[in-house]
Amino acid sequence: MSTKPRVLVVDDEESIRKLLRSRLERDGFEVSTAASAEEAQTAYQAGTEVGCVVTDLRMPGKDGFALMDWVQGKSKSVRTVVITGHGEKAVAIKALRQGASDYLEKPFDMDELSHSVRRCIREYQLERENLDLVSRLEARVERSEGKVEETSWYESKDASMAKVNEWMGVLRRESMRAEAEEPSVLILGESGTGKEGVARTVHARSRRGKGPWVAVNCANFNEQLLESELFGHERGAFTGANQQKRGLFELARGGTLFLDELGEMDVKLQAKLLRVLQEKVFRRVGGGADIETDVRVVAATNRNLKDRVKAGSFREDLYHRLSRVVLELPALRDRAEDLLPMATQFAQRAFRSRGKTFAGFTAEAEEGLRSYDWPGNVRELLNVVERCALIHEGPGPVGFRELAIQVRGSGAQAAAPRNEASLQSDDAFSGEGGYMGLKKRWSNSFEREYLQAMLRKHSGNVSSASREAKLDRSNFLRLLRRHGLKAADYRKVGAHGVDTAAEAGSQAA
Repeated sequence: MSTKPRVLVVDDEESIRKLLRSRLERDGFEVSTAASAEEAQTAYQAGTEVGCVVTDLRMPGKDGFALMDWVQGKSKSVRTVVITGHGEKAVAIKALRQGASDYLEKPFDMDELSHSVRRCIREYQLERENLDLVSRLEARVERSEGKVEETSWYESKDASMAKVNEWMGVLRRESMRAEAEEPSVLILGESGTGKEGVARTVHARSRRGKGPWVAVNCANFNEQLLESELFGHERGAFTGANQQKRGLFELARGGTLFLDELGEMDVKLQAKLLRVLQEKVFRRVGGGADIETDVRVVAATNRNLKDRVKAGSFREDLYHRLSRVVLELPALRDRAEDLLPMATQFAQRAFRSRGKTFAGFTAEAEEGLRSYDWPGNVRELLNVVERCALIHEGPGPVGFRELAIQVRGSGAQAAAPRNEASLQSDDAFSGEGGYMGLKKRWSNSFEREYLQAMLRKHSGNVSSASREAKLDRSNFLRLLRRHGLKAADYRKVGAHGVDTAAEAGSQAA
């Protein structure tokens, strides 16, 4: 890439091209010229980069407006200065609205031209520098996240995780074979079992560990939006596509692309994903050129894909392509040996991040942790211990009441949250209203706990949660408002700092 961006002058009059080239070269710019929009497109793609295009608007064949569209489709960073005829103010305004940086009216002042081009080149260089800094920062964050995940993910000692640990060892050894292609990985398990944590560990321990980690939740997008998210799109590919967009298969080049909730992907899009995995090429939406990709795909789902294959809602060939390595994570309730060590590790990290010292759990709290069935799995355990770190005061160990979990079948019972009814409390039947009053209290308690459970399970994704609850989205939002719940409080943030459960959380506020 040249350190001196080119200025491309486009005009069908040779005398004007020579005049502009002479002046701009005298000012220290590297200049190329073209007699038409078609010739300009060829010149644009040859040689050094172009930072500014100076073009007449009225030319035979494609006019200056068509050239502007083409250039902006190639790069939003390139600045354009347009040349208009005398008195064509309306045309100049149209050009500015279309994205031109400046306009010059014939006959124009050469000093004014020089000043305009110099400003455009400076803006172009600053934007390119900013984009480069952002790209390097994102890559550094992605790499650091992968490394952090490797050290924080718990290595299980429970028998239920033996097969997973065995496969993790195989993948680690295979990553050391320089010539071997690292296989795709399919991670199965209930919601909250730690599938993304395992996927990050697979990435961090692979040869791609220093490359980008890019994640997407397939359940958060419809077919068209997910296709654009994965493969990108060209400007004008569909309504609202105002500029070219690079897809995740481009952003993850040299690294790992994590497809969460793969079971929710539309069958038509599954066929396009299969082509990418087989041929290592894809096309942007609205594009005609094949783009090579170098990405390892790790996918996860809480669905039974074999059943979906039988039902015709998931392609069998894609399933076989992705399932060369299958890691099936057991539910937390089936990992008795892991529970307390995992809770301790999570608590130590959570307390340390708040400047506190974790002194362990009381015997009653340990019994409560073992007795609880953990419907939210590892994610729920993490939330529980982080809440403990937030509210715990004093040097002593964490008590059972601080866990705020309802344990069935044990002598110990968690205290019910304030303002919520509990038949286990001494005053469960006290107060006015009798049966109807108690029913109303319990109904409100059930509604709130159910909504919280749905939001936790679906990471704040209102559309996904309302579908499982079999409620209209508007009714679900109305219930959230009634109980003062905010979907945004339950969301996870993706690898790029982007809200991966892109929902209208503010509506639920």
